Amino acid sequence: MKEIGFWDYTCPTHGSLEHYTTDDWDGLLDDMAAGGFNSLVLGIKWLTTGYRSRFSWLDQRSDNAAIATDNATIHHALAGARKRGIRPRLLVVASIYQMPEFGREFTPIGTWGEIGHYDVDQPGVAERIQLLFGEIVELFGREIDGIVVELEFCDAAAPHRVAPYNRWAAANNRPDFATIKNVHLEPRSYPFNDWRDYATQRRVDTLRDIENTVRAGGCEAELSSLVELANGDGVCVCNVNLPMLQKALPHWPLVTYDSVYDRRVNRLASMDFCVHQPRRLGMEVFYLTRGVMTWTWPPDATWDTTLQEQWRMSLEDAAAHHPDVLWFMGSDARLDGLVCSDKKLAHWGYENPITARQALMNMAKQMGVRV
Repeated sequence: MKEIGFWDYTCPTHGSLEHYTTDDWDGLLDDMAAGGFNSLVLGIKWLTTGYRSRFSWLDQRSDNAAIATDNATIHHALAGARKRGIRPRLLVVASIYQMPEFGREFTPIGTWGEIGHYDVDQPGVAERIQLLFGEIVELFGREIDGIVVELEFCDAAAPHRVAPYNRWAAANNRPDFATIKNVHLEPRSYPFNDWRDYATQRRVDTLRDIENTVRAGGCEAELSSLVELANGDGVCVCNVNLPMLQKALPHWPLVTYDSVYDRRVNRLASMDFCVHQPRRLGMEVFYLTRGVMTWTWPPDATWDTTLQEQWRMSLEDAAAHHPDVLWFMGSDARLDGLVCSDKKLAHWGYENPITARQALMNMAKQMGVRV
């Protein structure tokens, strides 16, 4: 592989790095360098804002370390990564916002507390996405090797999307929305193939606009896009028409993952979706799997597995199916967060998150999965 590393977040409610000091960052980066991990994806926008922004429509929690230090901890992390030979990327989820600050109606697929899901057909959302990326490039563009763009839950059908879909359908000889019977709206799936193609086209439009914004800001960092795989009992569904995406953006690597982060579920089928199908299209493939991560679906479920078991399967799959890059979500569990929880960690086989991440890197070395 070209790279192996961690994928983690400074965003509130995640449970991992949102309170990290510069000393904490040095500890993580030293561990990564000693363990042979050479890649770091730092999510600064998901649930939701984990950096200091000038925009009033982005939440700014004073207890978040990056915000409290006016982004000094992020700058320290990015510089420290490069100093140790670790490639830093930023992850930006451009479709999820805190509703009170964002001030716009959310999509009808549901919310998490005060967090709303948005799509690019809602008035003003696409414009704010470009402002978001423009600011991030202004703040961090010279310090990063890449940007990962995520549009989570952005593909669902909704009433406000019917009219733009119908205009696209008329121009592309596709059926009118009203002719499709028994449409079931799913946030990670698609109700019919024509809708998936429409949603893919809107995704392409947005990614092209983001690329123009990033390049106009003088940033030449590699751009990659994340696609979602709904993985459940007996079924895998990709939310994007991959040939359409590849044809439109052949120079964008693809970041893939499966939505349950359980390597026991449809193990071979998910590798086909996540690695083999995009590779057959000529796409560079970056695969994301479970790291020091205690999340389950449903959130209160108790799974009969351990982190060690999950890591071993992920490393075996990486050795067998050869993604270009392998990332493990979660490098720490400092809080009782949504994704990484110090309260749940012992159930997954570890009392200490630092010991856990070191054990993961040691397992990768022992199994010969390295750059």
